[in-house]
Amino acid sequence: MTNPTFDQSLVLPTNSHGDVLAPGLLRVLQQAVALRFLLSLLGSALFLASGRSGEAPLEALRVVTLFSVVESALLLGFVSWPTLRRRLGARFLPIALGWFLLAPLMVQALAVLSMPPEFHGRPPRLGLGDLFMETIWLAVPVMLAAWQYGRRGWQVAMAGLVIGQLALGLLITGNVFRWGDFVAISLGRLGMVALLGYIVMRLVESLRAEHAALQVANRQLARRAVTADQLAESRERNRLARELHDTLAHSLSGLSVQLQALETLLAYDLQAAKVQLKDAQATVRSGIQESRRAIQALRATPLEDLGLSEALRQLCRRQAERMGIPFNCTIEDVDALDPLTEQSIYRIAEAALANVERHAAASMVTVSLTRMTLSRRLRLSIQDNGVGFDLDTISDDHFGLAGMTERAELIGATLRIDSAAGKGTNVVLEMGEQP
Repeated sequence: MTNPTFDQSLVLPTNSHGDVLAPGLLRVLQQAVALRFLLSLLGSALFLASGRSGEAPLEALRVVTLFSVVESALLLGFVSWPTLRRRLGARFLPIALGWFLLAPLMVQALAVLSMPPEFHGRPPRLGLGDLFMETIWLAVPVMLAAWQYGRRGWQVAMAGLVIGQLALGLLITGNVFRWGDFVAISLGRLGMVALLGYIVMRLVESLRAEHAALQVANRQLARRAVTADQLAESRERNRLARELHDTLAHSLSGLSVQLQALETLLAYDLQAAKVQLKDAQATVRSGIQESRRAIQALRATPLEDLGLSEALRQLCRRQAERMGIPFNCTIEDVDALDPLTEQSIYRIAEAALANVERHAAASMVTVSLTRMTLSRRLRLSIQDNGVGFDLDTISDDHFGLAGMTERAELIGATLRIDSAAGKGTNVVLEMGEQP
């Protein structure tokens, strides 16, 4: 499987430093070399067409011009040949950048050496445009070296450039004034190239530091996600354990007591035994229903299949059928939330409705899920008109309030329960808008 950031042809074997081509660097290198070749070709064509040489011999300048075109064409072929690039591996980029960096200096050296004896030691006179272009062609490989190798690449490229300029300066000894001009121009050129390379190097260092910090943050986030999943799984198991204990275990315990009573009544009162048998059968049917409901809760994935809003609507419909009382269900369609948040909201609603069924003895239930207009907070409300209870005298575990509170805290929501004896119960969950 290939890395989506790189084209397969760009992936090079790593060297001892683990270097591979930075994303996009090869394309920039190829474009720069192609542009240099086209400008060399255009410049040579214009020069040959004009037939003017200034103070230098025409034949010598023709040799320099031809060399510049051929050299840039060879470099373009070198950086564009995939087979050669793969065979060279990690050596490809240093060779290409070294070639790109030293080629302008070689052209200048050839321009000095190809002159007749009376012109030896004189550097060719360059206009401002020529100086600017040569500085650009020297700066490009330095910046690419800083991009790929950071501070080490910038230092090595600048050292190579300084050595090349010194070697070129040794060829210019015939005219003190022109040699002084060469030194001044070289120092200015080296300073400009060094500055551009340094800026690129610092930008690359900053980006790599941010990338490393992002990788650390991603690893921490992955670990926290795993921890959250494990915590959610543990809480779900505890919830199911509590639910089975409150329903199926109670039903089986009651059935055991009823069967013992039935065994006693069979010997003394058959009529009472029949009544006890009917009660035991009713307990069995209730236990079967509770078991089926628990199994359905394990198998069903309403949030994945329907989304939060529709899953809550179906939960209200099922609960209304089970309880046989009116449900006033107002569920707005809300945007998709992250799975943990949706799961927590759904389970809180499920637990609150289970409490209504078991303890409230209510004749009306109102369920609403709304997005408040001004604050954009998401609000879930489950209200009944049942018997209510006194929060100060009821243990949290008795109504599953601890599990509901833990789920709310897990998603950064607030859970409020308003209830009083004889005045019903209202469970309200509120959470801010997710980014």
